[in-house]
Amino acid sequence: MMMLGRQAFLRRSKVDAMRDRKTHAIGHYSASEVARLAGVSPRRIGSWARYGIIPSVSRRPRVYSYADAGEAVLVRYLVEQTFPTKKIRQIVENLRKEYGPWPLATAPLEHDGRLAVIQKDGRVYIDAADSHEQRVIAKTLLDLKAVRNALEHGGWVAYQTPRKHIQVDPARLSGQPVVRDRRIATEVVADLAQRPEGRTLLRDDFELTDQEIDEAVAYEADVDNAVDARAA
Repeated sequence: MMMLGRQAFLRRSKVDAMRDRKTHAIGHYSASEVARLAGVSPRRIGSWARYGIIPSVSRRPRVYSYADAGEAVLVRYLVEQTFPTKKIRQIVENLRKEYGPWPLATAPLEHDGRLAVIQKDGRVYIDAADSHEQRVIAKTLLDLKAVRNALEHGGWVAYQTPRKHIQVDPARLSGQPVVRDRRIATEVVADLAQRPEGRTLLRDDFELTDQEIDEAVAYEADVDNAVDARAA
């Protein structure tokens, strides 16, 4: 097989990288939609994007992918752990060198209450905000898998309060939160449930159960409360 020249190899690598980016950057979300999934204000999402903490598909206007929204949920988690924005940016910048555009979702990242750390070989713990490896005392670490998985169940508020009937899938209803395996947005369910005969309509026409309706209503209330609290 003929060996590729250096320039051809670099061009091919660039194309492969772009293809990989497009493959994973599925979904198109506005700042407001990502904000609801992360439980913060749209202004905060814009600030994180400008600061380089979370990526976006495009800049003018800002459009975010499903993977970008996942990073925002994880950033929200780190904020709740009282990580300063500057340190979160350091963590992201250091990890991107090895783990790509969505390092919080892909790096083996854990948190022990004080440090963002990576576990290597089951023995070494590294402060991801420090470019130099730093050994720390191994404690009981919280695996961030639960936070990462929260997006597909509704985002930040789903991490705090898991609900089995809420789903976020970029291939279903443009990635909006829906009642699981249905094509009806939780916002629509919550709105109809407040109207006279709305619950009857949801049960008869959309064949939703009372539990599905109740979860959608509670989920939307939690999202509104989370966004309002972070905007205050």
